[in-house]
Amino acid sequence: MKTQSPRALLGKLFGASAKGIAIENSLLTGYAKVGGKDVCVIGTCNGTYIGNASALRLAAQVIECIERRPRTPIVMLVDSAGQEPNRADEMLGLASYFGHLLGCLELARRKGHRLITIATGKAVGGAFLCYGMFADRIYALESASVGLMPIAAMSAVTKIPAPVLQKLSKTMPSLEFGAKPFALLGGVEEVWPASGDLQARLAKAIATATVDDNRAALGKKRGGRKLALDIRNRVLAQSAK
Repeated sequence: MKTQSPRALLGKLFGASAKGIAIENSLLTGYAKVGGKDVCVIGTCNGTYIGNASALRLAAQVIECIERRPRTPIVMLVDSAGQEPNRADEMLGLASYFGHLLGCLELARRKGHRLITIATGKAVGGAFLCYGMFADRIYALESASVGLMPIAAMSAVTKIPAPVLQKLSKTMPSLEFGAKPFALLGGVEEVWPASGDLQARLAKAIATATVDDNRAALGKKRGGRKLALDIRNRVLAQSAK
């Protein structure tokens, strides 16, 4: 499948208003309109990595939105191969920079901003965790590659042979990359065909978003996470005693 340019994809999502979104060093920041209403846009494109500087830039856009455009929905577009493989960033506290971005998004949520994520390309590891997975609702294009860790990297960390993990991935959605396996887990609300009316889908996603975390329930309903909801309910019941 031919990969469409970032500008072409932005046009499908936001129409003519996409001109208000800047693309700099594969980072997306700015404002557009969905269903005639303003939205704030942050994200990545071209499968870029996210490092300290990138996290700060995205966080700055969120802060500006909170301060200048109260309650404006924030749309997060994810196309990133993961966190920056940079020793300097690690030594300077990469996790803290990511934590700052997450803190800004949580403040936005508490201030009434709806948070919507669309995985448009690669949505991998720390880059997905540090902003995309924090949304109220997560959507993905059918061509997106969604996952937490590639098989080769997982093998290196766990010492489990890659062929074994590859075989397990066929029956365990948590090990498989793709939009549909992540939807089975409940991590993706809905998979969108790239040829569909993305503006209408996005408008509906924003209008129906709530802060209720329904991922465990979706995972159980779809058969990808059979125990998570029951375990969560048991923990909550015990903590209430």
